Amino acid sequence: MDFSRRYPQVREILLERINPRRVILPMKMHYGVPCLPTVEVGSRVKAGQCVGMPAPHTFASPVHTGISGTVTAIETIKLPNGIETPAVFIENDMKRAVLESIVPRKTMNLTSHDAVGIIRAAGICGMGGEGIPTAAKISRARNYAVDDLLVNCLQSEPFATSDLMIVNEHSGYVVYGAAAVARACGAKNIKILISHRRKSELKMLEGSVERAARDFPDLNIEIKLFRDRFPQGYYRLVGKALYSVDMGPNDTLEGKCKAVMFNCATMYSCWAALADNMPLMERVVTVCAGADTHNVLAPIGTPVGELIATSTAPTTDKIIWGNCFTGIAIDNPEDTPIIKMTSAVTVVPKTEVPRTPCIHCGLCSETCPMSLSPNIVYEMLVQGLTQKAAEEGGRDCIACGTCSYICPAGIDLANKIALFASAGRVIEENSLLHNTKFDTGKFDIGEVSLLEEYPDEVKPDEKIPKDGLILPFKEGKPV
Repeated sequence: MDFSRRYPQVREILLERINPRRVILPMKMHYGVPCLPTVEVGSRVKAGQCVGMPAPHTFASPVHTGISGTVTAIETIKLPNGIETPAVFIENDMKRAVLESIVPRKTMNLTSHDAVGIIRAAGICGMGGEGIPTAAKISRARNYAVDDLLVNCLQSEPFATSDLMIVNEHSGYVVYGAAAVARACGAKNIKILISHRRKSELKMLEGSVERAARDFPDLNIEIKLFRDRFPQGYYRLVGKALYSVDMGPNDTLEGKCKAVMFNCATMYSCWAALADNMPLMERVVTVCAGADTHNVLAPIGTPVGELIATSTAPTTDKIIWGNCFTGIAIDNPEDTPIIKMTSAVTVVPKTEVPRTPCIHCGLCSETCPMSLSPNIVYEMLVQGLTQKAAEEGGRDCIACGTCSYICPAGIDLANKIALFASAGRVIEENSLLHNTKFDTGKFDIGEVSLLEEYPDEVKPDEKIPKDGLILPFKEGKPV
């Protein structure tokens, strides 16, 4: 769907930092299994502290708090996407105390093992998609011997600009994070994907690419321009656009195109962990509220209600956990937290949509990016003909929501089809779940950041094998 006529991003003078009264930290904000809480009710915590740790040999991503305060409860909650998970509730003491160990790294001579370990311990996972732990994705890319690393800056959802804000303000971190991860993956080429209409972001990226080229002379870094349309950044559409490859629902970019794709916010977080010793404890979120749409920097776990309070939107309007197309309507914003993958929260004016039977206009088929016939798949699901729905391609639905948006009959096609598609996706024997193990090793969990496992600098008598270097800056690169 073409949103090229939408309003351009308005560059904000100041990115508001949210300091919520409390945070709710789900132990499962990633693809995998829940973490185990490392704190107890009554525990005092500081920002940056690990409060959730993967059990040994499980596929999970650590959880850190973005505020200081007291743990008031550890309870099981249900997220809007249906996931039930333990969650740590922390009351903010408003002191903004940060863990003492979170200081910039003095030098950047790191081995591949060090870099991937830091990224894993920082709790970084895909921040624009399913939340696959980034360390696992790096490992998978290395196993496939990928040639290209793709940085997805194609934030094509209407009104959401959180990724564009990161590119505008922190393009250096995005590009350097991509370069470090490319070396960890063994990729030689970096392709930064962005809309041709994003002039300000392009200018910032070009300057950062020029600087990174001097520090990473072995990497070929280029910017690829795309049309401004939705949903442009989906991996199967990217595979078609860049490599002219038609990908099935079980195909991967790594296997079909020798490429791996990361969201730009993920790359930013990787460099923040490598350079600043900063775990993933906060993120930029777009509060989409009509004319009052703006971005905020919020700790992970901030209740949606506290984000909506930064706008002038009426509290009686419908609130969406996510973007207006792909998000989920919620009834309890005060008890629903943002998670690592939440790039936006949306306020939609309540309107009565007239419902009529399907008029077979074909608009849903015309707008579907996966070339499905949503009205046919929907009708088969209503009649319980799931096998027929699968044969019509129902499992290929990417939950973009365009069919529901365009339907003149007001039928919520996407909701039913997306649930059917999601339920049909199974984990294969060669998937990440079976190829990746996490080991707590000698981590001292509880009152420390997991990043303390890795030294700030290389000792003079410590030699790093030449083939193990990932960031081999001469004499160590000052941050």
